[in-house]
Amino acid sequence: MPSLLHTEAIARASLITVTSMEVSLDLTDHDRFTSHTRIRFDAARVGAQTFADFKGRELVGATLNGDALAPDCWADERIALSDLRAHNELVVDGVMEYGHDGEGLHQHDDPADGCTYLYAMSFLDAAPRWFACFDQPDLKSPYRFDVRVPGDWTVWGNGRATQVEPGRWTLEQRCPLSTYYVTLAAGPWAIAEGEHDGIRYAVLARRSLAQELHREADDILEVTAQCFDAYHTMFTQRYPYGDYVQAFVPDFNAGAMENPGCITLRDQMLLKGTPTRRQRADRASVIAHEMAHQWFGDLVTMRWWDDLWLNESFAEYLGHRVCSHATQYDVWTAFGVVRKVWGAVADQGPNTHPVAGNGADDALGALSSFDGISYAKGASVLRQLVVAMGDDVFLRGLNAYFAQHRFANAASHELFQAWTDAGAVGLDGLAQAWLQTCGMDLIRMVPGPAPQTWQVEVTPASTPVRTHAIEVAELAADGSLVRTDHLVVGPGVTPLDGVVPAGHVLVPGAHDQTWARLRPSSWALPTGVAATSTRAVLLEALTDAVRGGELAIGDALALLQAGLPGEPDDDIATAALQFAGHLAQMWSDPGLRAGRRAQVAQLAQAMMDAARPGSDRQLLCARALAQLSDDTGMLGSWLDGSALPLDLRVDDALRWALVRRLVTLGQDPSLIDGQLGRDDTASGHEHAAAARACVPTPQAKREALDAILQPSERRAYEIYEIAQALWTPEQTDLCAPLLDEYFAGIGATASFRQGWALARVAQMSFPRTLACPRTLALARGVLADPELNDRVRRELAEGVDMLERILAAQALGDVVRPR
Repeated sequence: MPSLLHTEAIARASLITVTSMEVSLDLTDHDRFTSHTRIRFDAARVGAQTFADFKGRELVGATLNGDALAPDCWADERIALSDLRAHNELVVDGVMEYGHDGEGLHQHDDPADGCTYLYAMSFLDAAPRWFACFDQPDLKSPYRFDVRVPGDWTVWGNGRATQVEPGRWTLEQRCPLSTYYVTLAAGPWAIAEGEHDGIRYAVLARRSLAQELHREADDILEVTAQCFDAYHTMFTQRYPYGDYVQAFVPDFNAGAMENPGCITLRDQMLLKGTPTRRQRADRASVIAHEMAHQWFGDLVTMRWWDDLWLNESFAEYLGHRVCSHATQYDVWTAFGVVRKVWGAVADQGPNTHPVAGNGADDALGALSSFDGISYAKGASVLRQLVVAMGDDVFLRGLNAYFAQHRFANAASHELFQAWTDAGAVGLDGLAQAWLQTCGMDLIRMVPGPAPQTWQVEVTPASTPVRTHAIEVAELAADGSLVRTDHLVVGPGVTPLDGVVPAGHVLVPGAHDQTWARLRPSSWALPTGVAATSTRAVLLEALTDAVRGGELAIGDALALLQAGLPGEPDDDIATAALQFAGHLAQMWSDPGLRAGRRAQVAQLAQAMMDAARPGSDRQLLCARALAQLSDDTGMLGSWLDGSALPLDLRVDDALRWALVRRLVTLGQDPSLIDGQLGRDDTASGHEHAAAARACVPTPQAKREALDAILQPSERRAYEIYEIAQALWTPEQTDLCAPLLDEYFAGIGATASFRQGWALARVAQMSFPRTLACPRTLALARGVLADPELNDRVRRELAEGVDMLERILAAQALGDVVRPR
């Protein structure tokens, strides 16, 4: 099963032009489906040869220009085509497998409503799993679908679907589409609809989520309309794909997918239980992100995956920008304390890569670049570029780029030319320094040559070196802002004017607009800092200092304990409380975990008690406490409702957290079945799988390990939950005997998993909570295997890097038990 090489894609794109795609699907059989595809394409050279992509169960037949192809034309998921004419017609009939891993035409049987739902995820190379095609980004075509389904289903896709008779639907999208964002959604969906500015909206979900759908529809549709208004103001090209459907689908591997006209999103974003404003803000940023893709990726598509940043960096930047300015949800703080931290981990890890020109030699290799670098770092770089060139030039260049490459493909140099034509200068140097290098510069405050003077020191991570436009904030001991200096800094030191009184703290990059590792002048941080962006920067710096082996875990916990009670922003409070939990559990030596866990639980308790009853803050702290507390009496009283904090909203999500914590602490595992009886849904089964993996018995751990290392009929999301729960931090002695078997078997999972699922299970199941020299040696041993699957290798390398960082942080000040 070879992955498409970049060289092969270049050769095929130079030879053929796809003029139309017609796909007929019969989805009335639950066990399999049939796919009939008619592809019309032109060839630049008569008599040449090429291949089409087809990943079916069975090739029933294929014809090229009316002539039947030999049965052996199909090998390694490719159909060989030869003796091409100037104008060609390929017809392929196949029997196909439904996907159960979130890719291809995915099938979900909902235990709650008893119905079946289908949706297509064609990214990155999964389109041939449900129809034959030329599967690469730069072979676009109009599409027409004819779909047969059970009579009570509706069908949705990239264009508006029409029911031509009971159980038969047709849909057409005349705008050219790349294969990777062609989609379909079929099933007895619950639907909410609306219209704004001539665009019909629809929101879909399973019937079992109808209550959540209708509760959230007004917010979703309002955000959608506001984002469209913002993009239509920014861009001269209007959204061209007709209707705008947002399908909230089960078992989805990505956060969302930008399929033109039919966005697919994780149905967790419908927020079962009690939604918080923060959760709705996260969803709003995703809605804005996927809408940005309608221009960046859909209207103009990268030629090859090495220009992934043209899709993801722009959608990340503009999604946060538009969401923050056009809707009620300001999401820049969450970008700083969540998304940038994700990107920083990737950019300092063993698999770092440039933002642009990531060197994707084949399609599957490109999948590894869908990380925090392409998203968060790329967005941060764009913020710097906008400052450098000015917003008018930035937007003028983008609009020229859209006009020139509408419905076609482009590369980075063509975008830079558009910006240059719009008036930008010096882009070559900026591109080389920011887009074609790896790593993060270190910007820190250091004492100057005279008493009470300070300098900004930049230690570059790469060449060519970068310059940073930053603000340095001087904070008094009470947190009040004394002054802000605006500087452009590069390698070496840049002096700060004036003297700084003792007890004041200097914070570089205080408005969180650059991409660098930032260090304040002192870790004796003041409380009461007014600027939310500055508090976010301080949290980012604290997190990075622990990861960099500069700040002891106990010291970091003490700083969090001092600063968190007064933190007014829920984004920062949630991220900081979560990080405190990680420090107490995964980062701490097992001998110190119980005491530190108790400290963080006490902190969460105090913050919950101080919160307004019924508020989001109360619920966020309660959720944290449910994951950390060792007080089985309190946890049990919350679960049965006998003793609850005033106005605390105990929904199924919180109940599952309580059940999982109680069984982890040795309480009766029958609690799992009891809660599953209340929540017999797909998400309920996922929570139950995680809780069973936390039961402190050798048998439970054995079953969890087998679920990871052996083929299974379980849904992918259940495996993900088990993977995250296997190495429970409180159970290191119980889990340690499984390490040898885990490392001996994780590589072999590539024989029965693929794509997203293969990588996610390897990443989620890595035993980070068992940081010790033995775990490190076992992991390095697997990495030394030259036959190890590349996707597994990448995730294990990240895991090894994390183990090394944890051990270095522990060595700063922890009393480590003998091993």
